[in-house]
Amino acid sequence: MAEKFNGIPVSRTKLFTIATTAYKTKKGLEKLAAAGLTAEYFEEFAANIEIAKNFKTADQVLKENAEKLAQVKKKCEECFNWLKKVQVALKRTFGADSPQLKEFPSNLSLAKEDAAKMINLLPAAFAIIDKYNTELIAKRMPATLKQKGETLKAELETISAEYNLMDGSSESYTVNRLLAHKKLQDTINEINETGREEYKDDPVTLKLFDSPWPQSKGKEKEPPSEQPPSAS
Repeated sequence: MAEKFNGIPVSRTKLFTIATTAYKTKKGLEKLAAAGLTAEYFEEFAANIEIAKNFKTADQVLKENAEKLAQVKKKCEECFNWLKKVQVALKRTFGADSPQLKEFPSNLSLAKEDAAKMINLLPAAFAIIDKYNTELIAKRMPATLKQKGETLKAELETISAEYNLMDGSSESYTVNRLLAHKKLQDTINEINETGREEYKDDPVTLKLFDSPWPQSKGKEKEPPSEQPPSAS
């Protein structure tokens, strides 16, 4: 499926093909060089093609964000399960109606679905373990339970920060990707417009500078301007 962007009515793959063909077939043409499209100009064009190619597609970015979000949710669930173990240990040690159990956070379900809430909630569980550590261990709570919770919290903080960074930078990444694509289009247009002027008396070479963009229905085959029609 073509990814239409910034008025370029072709897929990124097609754009790269058009750009690469323009570079290979038009660099070194004498009249273009005389008009300012020098070897350095075309080498910069080649570099910009590679820059544009190295950007991830929109689908790739969405897929990576979704995968990272799934990791965040999975780690939240692991933290939730850890909290339930602490809750069970308190209940076994002090009883279902004990004031100690009532000290335990009651909003676990909300935290299960929200990494920030989970990260803020976990220290309260650590504090309760510290406060009643002797009694809890005496009733068979694993001595490493708190350490496991601290590890889970650190992992959740790391994964959540990675996701937030990815999600927050997605918009600027998209803008930069589209600008890189647009730069190729503008260069292709400049080369063709210059070529049509410089080779207007050379019908054979002039054909190299036909517009590569799909034309709208009802338009002449060669539009007066190189700008392609906007994507709908």
